[in-house]
Amino acid sequence: MRHLLRLSLLGLLAGGTLAGCASTPGPQASFDGGPRSIVLHHPASGETVSVTYRRADGYDPQALDRIATLFRDRRTGETVPVDPTLVELLADLRDRCGAGPDTPVHITSGYRSPLTNVTLARSNPNVAENSYHLRGQAADISIPGVPPRRLADEAAALQRGGYALYPHTGHVHVDTGPVRTWSPKGGDPRILEARATPAKAASAKAVAAKPAPASPRTQVAAAEPAPPKRPAAKAASTPAKGGDADLARVRMVLASLKEQPEPAAKKKP
Repeated sequence: MRHLLRLSLLGLLAGGTLAGCASTPGPQASFDGGPRSIVLHHPASGETVSVTYRRADGYDPQALDRIATLFRDRRTGETVPVDPTLVELLADLRDRCGAGPDTPVHITSGYRSPLTNVTLARSNPNVAENSYHLRGQAADISIPGVPPRRLADEAAALQRGGYALYPHTGHVHVDTGPVRTWSPKGGDPRILEARATPAKAASAKAVAAKPAPASPRTQVAAAEPAPPKRPAAKAASTPAKGGDADLARVRMVLASLKEQPEPAAKKKP
């Protein structure tokens, strides 16, 4: 009996400690006092955690620790306690979307260390400087078989924190902060274009870099050598034709007559 009482006190203490660093669960959170389980999956690493995180005596510290390990910063390996009300929110979203209790909730982004968050914020305008990912109070999620729009609509209906749909990646951000939503910004256009149409983008760049082919007429003209320049004809060596030749002969005769000495005058007898 004492052993059971001690476990109950440890469970309540762990639950109170973790909840103290996060937000208070909303009035619609499903705390019915019974056990509750969840399956979480990290698509990039392939890790899966299947735990009963809440029992009749409170939250299970070991289960929450396993969840925190799956939520860890994948760049630095750091972990922080995950807000239990975030886990409750994920389980409620799964149930409201009609997915079975064994359906995994995919966690594409969980906890972010300050260093990781700063690095991401430099290239992604959707990363907030004071993100709830830094506190273990946010997750980017998807559920197999559930359209992202449906998941976002259910998060909006719950009114238990922030939510936003990211159409270009198909994930939904949820957190246990104030109730709010926002329209994701475009992000890095190079990333979005590469994800959308990598082949077309590459071919477009190749076409832009390649000069346009010349028309057949232009190609022929370019292939033909330019005619050689004729040397300028000298006036003395090039005979003239037609009337110009006759005039030239007259001028030559006149010039020769001028050069001849005049005959001596005859004396009168």
